[in-house]
Amino acid sequence: MKIGVFVPIGNNGWLISTHAPQYMPTFELNKAIVQKAEHYHFDFALSMIKLRGFGGKTEFWDHNLESFTLMAGLAAVTSKIQIYATAATLTLPPAIVARMASTIDSISGGRFGVNLVTGWQKPEYDQMGMWPGDDYFASRYDYLTEYVQVLRDLWGTGRSDFKGDYFTMNDCRVSPRPSQPMKVICAGQSDAGMAFSAQHADYNFCFGKGVNTPTAFAPTAARMMQAAEKNRPRRGILCAVHGDRRRNRRGGARQMGTLQSGRR
Repeated sequence: MKIGVFVPIGNNGWLISTHAPQYMPTFELNKAIVQKAEHYHFDFALSMIKLRGFGGKTEFWDHNLESFTLMAGLAAVTSKIQIYATAATLTLPPAIVARMASTIDSISGGRFGVNLVTGWQKPEYDQMGMWPGDDYFASRYDYLTEYVQVLRDLWGTGRSDFKGDYFTMNDCRVSPRPSQPMKVICAGQSDAGMAFSAQHADYNFCFGKGVNTPTAFAPTAARMMQAAEKNRPRRGILCAVHGDRRRNRRGGARQMGTLQSGRR
């Protein structure tokens, strides 16, 4: 089992509460977190990408850093921990992502990987005129399949002539190539997302559920393993959970109550 940290690239991290500490994302904050994670032998650090938040009283995720540039900076100030950035694939051509990833591979000494997301929140992309239409929901993993094929071509051989419905490469080149095989994460939980992860990704990303229910994600893991058996059996699962460092369950429950109601 590997343990990592989902870094707070957006304001207030993952707590939607007016009773939680309110803070902005900064490089210095993320640097301190990832360096401490490395000090305690955590295996990886992963950042999401968010292009528009949800507003409300806490302005949840209205303020975000950019994933690749943040993780490039963190790669330069760490030495052992694996680093993952997230690519919003509707906004970045695969050849550009391939080159950015190769660059951060050089910065990190082979410790870099990429999380690929298809995009699900329309306002994130509509604000830039980049939303392809609601029909995209039905074809997004066809799009991502072509995307990752271009990435694998460029990372593997430095060249791509891929021709598909979404991408056309004409003797496209990327050099230098990554020093290590590039690990790919996908967070798809639909049947199509699971099938994509099983065939093209090294890890499937999912979220834990409930309070003090560490096995609640087991059905999701079982679905992933079933899909992987038909394709590439050595797939991994990354499960995001919110941890509390208090020494016992009572202290954790008290803190949960504070976050929910403000009462101490």
